[in-house]
This record gives sequence, C-alpha cells and structure tokens, in this order.
Amino acid sequence: MANVKLYGYATSPYVRKTGCFLYYKGIDFTHIPVNPLKVKATIGHTNGTQVPVLEINGKWRRESSDHAQWLDELFPEKPLYPEAHRQKIDHIDRWISNQYLISLFRPAIDGSLNLEFVRRAWRLAAIVNADTPLPLPVRLIWPVGLRRARFIQDMSRHIDLTESIDDMRARLFLELIEHIDDGPFLGGLEQPTMLDFAVFPQLIFSYLFGLEEQLSAAAYPPLKDWLKRVSEHLPNNPTLAADKMQVRALSDALS
Repeated sequence: MANVKLYGYATSPYVRKTGCFLYYKGIDFTHIPVNPLKVKATIGHTNGTQVPVLEINGKWRRESSDHAQWLDELFPEKPLYPEAHRQKIDHIDRWISNQYLISLFRPAIDGSLNLEFVRRAWRLAAIVNADTPLPLPVRLIWPVGLRRARFIQDMSRHIDLTESIDDMRARLFLELIEHIDDGPFLGGLEQPTMLDFAVFPQLIFSYLFGLEEQLSAAAYPPLKDWLKRVSEHLPNNPTLAADKMQVRALSDALS
C-alpha cells in the first residue's frame, strides 16, 4: 500500500484541489496541516515553503495541477487527466490557474477593509487554528496579515485591478458556465476530471465554513446543477478543513 501524505493549509485553494483529486480516486491519505508560523518544521524537507506538497512513498511534488498526472501514473483508475482529452483539459486548466484561482485572493488584495472583511479573516484564522493552534495575538491581527502576505501581494500582478470585484466574480461565473458547455462536467466531458475538482471545493468552502451566508454559485442554475453532479463523487466535506468548523451542509443549498 502506498504511503500518501498531503501537506498544506485547508484555507489554500491549491491544497483543497489536490485533496479532491485524492478523494475522487479513493486513495487513502493523511492530511498534515502546516502551521503558518512553523512551516519549515513541517515541510522543511522540501527546501521550500510552497504548498501543497504531495508525498507518495517518500517522493514529493508541489504543483497541484502536476499532481493530477502523477496520481494517474501511480493510480490509473478514475483518471483525472485522461489522455484523449488532454488538449481541452490543458486549455481550461490554464483558465482555472490564471483567472479563477487567483481571483479568490482579490478581496485580500484591494477589497474594502471593513467589518465584513475582518470577520471573514478572523473566521479563516479560526479554521487554521482548529488544526494548528495559533497564539491569540496572531489570530487577532490575521486581517492585517492577509493584506501584507507576500504571496497574496504577488497575486496582484496577475489580476486586472481596474475591474471591480463584483464584476470580476460575475464574469468568472459566466466563463465557468461556458467551460461546462453542455456538460455534464467541465469541458463538456462525460466524467469528472482534474478541472472539476480544481473548482468545486473553492465554490463551496466559504458557504460550508461560515464565510458567506449564501452559496453564490447556486444562484446560477447551470452551476447549481454542476455542483450537484460533482458532489456525488466526493465526501460531504472535501475541503480538508476540520469537520468541527463546518456550519452548513452543501445539500441545504442544492436542494
């Protein structure tokens, strides 16, 4: 049996993405939360600080999209990156990586520094704290820390900041619907692939864990239907965040 470990924060969309790859394939794995204050103590053996780190039988790789191909090589059943559709998958994966995933950091880049932002930031700190305890002062300054985090500031170089956050979110939802095409899964494919699992956990995370009151994507019927289809291939909580922090069930928003 393979010894599979996934290192990373449950608040990272890239870590959640790889986690869903593993869940879909039915691979037993251990999620090892990384304490943001003690990164080297957990993943120092990789000579870096980037997550996720997927380790299989002592070998490790970092890039989440590369994890799909690696997992298919080692565990061929239920392919994430089927050879017959690789050109289409590569095209949509570039959109996911260069447009959708980096957009998730937009509120921390130039969103309103208001009470709602502070509340959400504190909630994120609580989710991290549930796995890797953080000192109270660190949790209290989490909103400021998000704004100043280097990796988040680096994201700003890849985002059109002249487009409002609301317009950007609406545009990306519509582009996501276009990529689903006639479905049932992204790319118009008959079976889910790495594409579906790169997006799905990001759309549901904020709703499940109390960062937003409504599941925004469910307001778009094609996305709501797609969410239902993908959810059938994953556990009820595929996000890697601690179950005790979950405040809502996805079925409530999709019924």
